[in-house]
Amino acid sequence: MAGTGQVQDQEDGAAAHALVPLLVDYLEDLAERTAARLGDVAGVAITFGRDTAPVTIGSSSDLALQVDLLQYSIGAGPCLHALRSGEALYVPDLGADDRWGPYGPRAAALGAASCLSIPVPVGDRPAAVVKVYDRRVDGIAPEQRELVERTALDVAGGIGLALHLVRQARELDDRAAAMDRRRRIDLALGMLMERNGSSAAAAFDLLRRYSQNFNVRLYVAAEQMVAAADPALGAVQAPFEVDAVS
Repeated sequence: MAGTGQVQDQEDGAAAHALVPLLVDYLEDLAERTAARLGDVAGVAITFGRDTAPVTIGSSSDLALQVDLLQYSIGAGPCLHALRSGEALYVPDLGADDRWGPYGPRAAALGAASCLSIPVPVGDRPAAVVKVYDRRVDGIAPEQRELVERTALDVAGGIGLALHLVRQARELDDRAAAMDRRRRIDLALGMLMERNGSSAAAAFDLLRRYSQNFNVRLYVAAEQMVAAADPALGAVQAPFEVDAVS
């Protein structure tokens, strides 16, 4: 049986997958606007990776996307380091940096000589990373790095709001489904009580044993009874030989 932590992880993963379509337009626009504000850079990209495999869902240039995809294929690099550790990282000379194996030289060969990776914390851990690539060694100035840090705060707010809306929608769906299941059970109990002249407790016991005998959830058993109406109710009694209770 899954523990509370496992269930929460599963719910977070489902919410994260639901988030991606909501964030595409927002992060694409934000990446392009950030690149325009930074001026002469090779590209800006935003990686989303909360409870999902890292994916670029906002990029201002083909080069930024290509360098991201290279990093994902290798499985190591400054962006992934920032996503996993929550640590901001400026790499002034990718071509000379061997911390991530072949990534640095290969990224430099694509045209990214330097890069900046700023994690985006949402809750207790990073959910995304804002990255800037430049064609020059040590090409990202301190004031540009500050602007990217402010952009990361905007991204955190956007992702946090989207995550809240997704979870809220799921909670509303869960409540509606629970109310519908309760309605089906109540309807089936009423039909059993009327047919057998039994008490609510006896009707519930019959429904419960039907559920166990046919290995279906209680609300499914109720739905089957209601859907089949009177003929099904007669068939339900036979396996248990339950007498009517006045």
